[in-house]
Amino acid sequence: MPTVICAGLITLDAVYDLVAYPQEGSKVRASSARLLPGGGALLAATTIARLGGTAQLAGAIGDDLFGQYLRGQMTRRGIDDALVQTLRGEATAHSAIFVTADGERTIVNQRPDHLRDMKLTADVPEFDVVLADTRCCNLAIELFGVAKQRGRPAVLDGEAPLPRDLLPFVSHLALSEQGLADFGGKSLSGIAAQNQCWACVTRGAAEVQIHDGSTIAPPQVTSLDTLGAGDVWHGAFAFALGDGLNEPDAVEFANTSAALFVSRIGEERFPTYDEVQEKLEN
Repeated sequence: MPTVICAGLITLDAVYDLVAYPQEGSKVRASSARLLPGGGALLAATTIARLGGTAQLAGAIGDDLFGQYLRGQMTRRGIDDALVQTLRGEATAHSAIFVTADGERTIVNQRPDHLRDMKLTADVPEFDVVLADTRCCNLAIELFGVAKQRGRPAVLDGEAPLPRDLLPFVSHLALSEQGLADFGGKSLSGIAAQNQCWACVTRGAAEVQIHDGSTIAPPQVTSLDTLGAGDVWHGAFAFALGDGLNEPDAVEFANTSAALFVSRIGEERFPTYDEVQEKLEN
């Protein structure tokens, strides 16, 4: 099974389920609420560990109760946290997430400004793939540089705003629709050609678009909760590349992993390798 370094945002998320989004200045009561480990890097690492891979998380937490809780969650989920830094005197990044009955999500995130500038403080172990988001730009550049030196894939979770100084280091660019829009109308094929990388756009329950013009549809499932689905997709895609799959097969593996994830609720939402394989075969 592959080893994947997941670099980027680590948060504690307070999720509130609402019937409808509140009017400005009003007070509303949530139908339910929960505190969850979050952030693209942490959720991707959880996905990889659940699939049976070795997940190495790189990022930062504060020296507060939120940070202590998240360290414990990393251990419980089987994630290697040797590259996770504790920022003295800083608060851990955290989010308030409002989910309405129609499935729309509104996210308010607070994180230290200098996360973008943080750098590695430990040696990089052996790995098969690096996956990074856009929130810790300098850390991603360092790890992508190591990946290039070692001939390993460097996968970018391309969410807007997308720092252009990351792109020269990327081998695989997996954009959201907002990430694609951040290029100001440039075509996906043009982005791939300009940056000499493989590229795709994920579109929720719709087909994934590849830069060569092909599309790959996810399996149809009844969606119960889509929060974190994109992070699961990116983690599964990086895992599949590290496991030796070509890009179309890796997309199909990621589509299936995310579909299984959104069709469940609770702690055991993240699919196992066997569950994904069974779904692919049926």
